[in-house]
Amino acid sequence: MAGKRQPGPLFHSEPRQARYDVVVIGSGIGGLTAASLLAKAGRSVLVIERHDRVGGYAHAFRRRKYRFDSAVHLVGGCGSAGTGEPGLVQRVLAASGVADECEFLRVDPFYEACYPDLRLRLPADTEGFVAAHAELFPDRVDELRRIMRLIDHVYDETRRAAENTSAFDLLHASDRFPSLVRYHRATLATVLETTIGEPRLAALLATTWPYVGLPPSQVSFLYWANMVATYLREGPWYCRGTFQKFADALAEGVRRCGGEVLLRSSVRRILTDDGSVRGVVLETGHRVQAERVISNADALQTAEELVGEARFPPRYIRSLRRARPSVSAFVVYAATDMDLERAGVAHESFQFSSWDHDASFASTSAGRPSWISMTVPTMVDASLAPSGQHAIVLTTLMPYAAARVWREDKPRHVERMLAQAEVRVPGLTAHLRFAEGGTPRTMERYTRNTAGAIYGWELTPRQVGLGRLPNVTPIDGLTLAGHWTRPGGGIYGVVLSGVEAACSVLDLPAPESLWQAVGA
Repeated sequence: MAGKRQPGPLFHSEPRQARYDVVVIGSGIGGLTAASLLAKAGRSVLVIERHDRVGGYAHAFRRRKYRFDSAVHLVGGCGSAGTGEPGLVQRVLAASGVADECEFLRVDPFYEACYPDLRLRLPADTEGFVAAHAELFPDRVDELRRIMRLIDHVYDETRRAAENTSAFDLLHASDRFPSLVRYHRATLATVLETTIGEPRLAALLATTWPYVGLPPSQVSFLYWANMVATYLREGPWYCRGTFQKFADALAEGVRRCGGEVLLRSSVRRILTDDGSVRGVVLETGHRVQAERVISNADALQTAEELVGEARFPPRYIRSLRRARPSVSAFVVYAATDMDLERAGVAHESFQFSSWDHDASFASTSAGRPSWISMTVPTMVDASLAPSGQHAIVLTTLMPYAAARVWREDKPRHVERMLAQAEVRVPGLTAHLRFAEGGTPRTMERYTRNTAGAIYGWELTPRQVGLGRLPNVTPIDGLTLAGHWTRPGGGIYGVVLSGVEAACSVLDLPAPESLWQAVGA
């Protein structure tokens, strides 16, 4: 499946050159996307990563005979939904020359929704998705189709806007983008309340809110709608062998075009002079010259620690400090020899103890989550565990401040989440081979994201799209990529941020120009 590697190491601990066209700080998917595309466009690129592997939240790890994704469960943008058009992820991989480096497996059903008195599997296509809901609520078919048409309009308008121009002022284009303009400040709850007359149906439709980190009453409708439509129209996909393969493929794209990736290497400072980037200084004291730097690191830390707030306009620093970081997560990584296929377990299930999503999020905020998602990637990729066994990932949102000392509280949360999984799969805990927890402190330690934030800034209506940080900064030559910048969090969002960052560095007006520039 993988292409033949050229001689020479991919990863280094010291840069081989004193000067590069572009230095990328952090190897999250946003940074890697920008790096691979820029390398393909002929720029000399250096990626600097403090961890021992690339990927950020998309990195994977091994425990005993099992492989686990640290945080990513699914990705959209890999299918064409019968249109013949490649999805964004496909297009980036092809443009980077590494479409042969990873394989994506279709996930269907999309997910299972579990409530106290209901369990429903949702197909991974629009018609099946509507039909599954309509079977339970046959008198609400018109409302269902109305909300799905609106979701489709949001999807279509968003992609039209992105391809036509990366800096288009949507708020003055209501004739071309009516849904984006009308709902740019709307929450998911607001739209559901005005569209769906049945509260339980509205709650069921909103089941995937944990994917965007906020309940329906707080999350951006536009961001949620784009996520759902991407999965239903382009398909939900899992990367064979974990999403580390996806990150590695992008890093391979950098290498194939002569770029470099440093691992276990940190940036101490971004060098600037007279308002312009001049390069970076590594923790070792090594200086690297570059007139373009892309930071995939925490946006506030980039400004305050790597550049220095005195070099930014005060208004810019104030805007960073006013923005609200997203919640973090607590994750249980476990393995079982139980026959989960016989138990009817899906790749992904959301397990709620209440129909009230605000109450569920309130339990999260209080540090005692009453819900979990359960991901069993071995349902689509059996290679992640020995034959007859399964890898399981239990996830719930959790604020960093929920524990004073996470090391002490970790066992209690692991036990609580396993008990919640037992409700869906009776007998599971008796068949566990092992289980260990990852806390918000774990997220912070590996990514250095403020308080272990897993979506960058919160995905509220005021903090997505044009309300989020632009990828350009007041420092000439300093560009941002990743979930702190536009359009927002999630794999699809950060891939798009990397595309936009590459466009900015190449001074291209829109992604379509980028594909032409790299010969895709």
